Amino acid sequence: MGVYEEQIIPIKITSLAEYVSKRKNISLDEALLYIYSNDMYKELYNEGAKWWYLSSEALYEEFEKSRKEQVLKVSKEAFEFFTYTLETYARNKRIGGLQTLALFKEYDVDEYLLNHYDLLHTQGTGYVIDVIDRFIRRRKRR
Repeated sequence: MGVYEEQIIPIKITSLAEYVSKRKNISLDEALLYIYSNDMYKELYNEGAKWWYLSSEALYEEFEKSRKEQVLKVSKEAFEFFTYTLETYARNKRIGGLQTLALFKEYDVDEYLLNHYDLLHTQGTGYVIDVIDRFIRRRKRR
C-alpha cells in the first residue's frame, strides 16, 4: 500500500465516523466502535479492493452489508456465551461492558471466543477468564 493510501484512510475513517454518527444518531465514539468492529474495516487496507475510493455514504452501505453478514454467522447459543463471558469478564476485572468490548475487539478475543465456542462453553467460568487473560497477554507481546 502506498503512502497516499495510508494517509487517506484515517481521513476516510473520520469522515465515515461522522456520517455513521449522524445516520445512526450515536456518538462519535460509538461510530468508531461500529467501524472498527466491522469486518469491512480491514478491507479498507486491501490494496486491490480500493474501498477507500468510495464516499462515506457508499462505505456505510458496505459496512451495513458486512455487519448483517457478521450477525448471521453467529448462532444464538454462541452469542449468548459471548455476552455472558463479556459481562463476567467485565465484572471480574471491574471495568465496564463497553471497555471490555473494546478490549476484546482490540485483541480479537471476540473472534477467539466465537471460533472456539464448541470447546470453551463446556469449561468453567474461571477457566475461560484465565484463557482470555493469557490470550490477551500473548497478543500484547506481538
